[in-house]
Amino acid sequence: MRKEERHQIKRNDLASAMEAAGGYVGENRRTVTMLAGVTAAIVVLGFAGRSWWVARQGESARKIGDLIATANGSIVSSVEDLGNNRAGVPTFTSAEERAHKVVDLADEVLKGGESGNAGLTARLMKGSALADLGKADDAGKTLEEVVSRDPNGILGGSARLRLARLREAQGRPADALTLYQQIAADGSGAMPPEEGLLGAARCQEALGQKDAAAASYKSLIEKYPDSEYAAEARTRTGQSS
Repeated sequence: MRKEERHQIKRNDLASAMEAAGGYVGENRRTVTMLAGVTAAIVVLGFAGRSWWVARQGESARKIGDLIATANGSIVSSVEDLGNNRAGVPTFTSAEERAHKVVDLADEVLKGGESGNAGLTARLMKGSALADLGKADDAGKTLEEVVSRDPNGILGGSARLRLARLREAQGRPADALTLYQQIAADGSGAMPPEEGLLGAARCQEALGQKDAAAASYKSLIEKYPDSEYAAEARTRTGQSS
């Protein structure tokens, strides 16, 4: 899988979350309409309840949209960078500034008690931003929460991959290895199994498991020979392409 494809994963994941949230609102509309037909009194109460709920969900969708746009905002360090930026894309002077803004926006979503995809999306983006800010402990707790709430979903898978990278960067190869192996074994296609294999091999090397690392590299090269991950595996094992 190419780098640009991996980067697109996050955008697609979050777009899917918003679509699912929209479907949930639609279901509530149908439910409220059905109940409102029971009596005239319930019609009045149902209309008021639906108006409140739809307004609340609309505000939630707006906040998630702002959060996604911010997380994908551009870093500009010169007037030329600013001129080349796409219209409507938020700009920041540093990755740190952007990460702080992502955390703030995610907290706005979460303080409303958001659950479902909206809450998972906010936690995923917040955990990633906290990791970028060097707040590893807080980032780990937030990402672990996403994984536990959505163990088999695409948002949970995204959080698992981000958590694996975080644990590896922390010098915790044993913890990272478990996560990478789960990614490598996931046949859903939500996350790149190639990255799971490559990450597992690195962690096995760090743990002194040379034979296991060699097996992981071999599996990666044989299963995904044309991927950039396989190219890195060949480099690390001294093989030629």
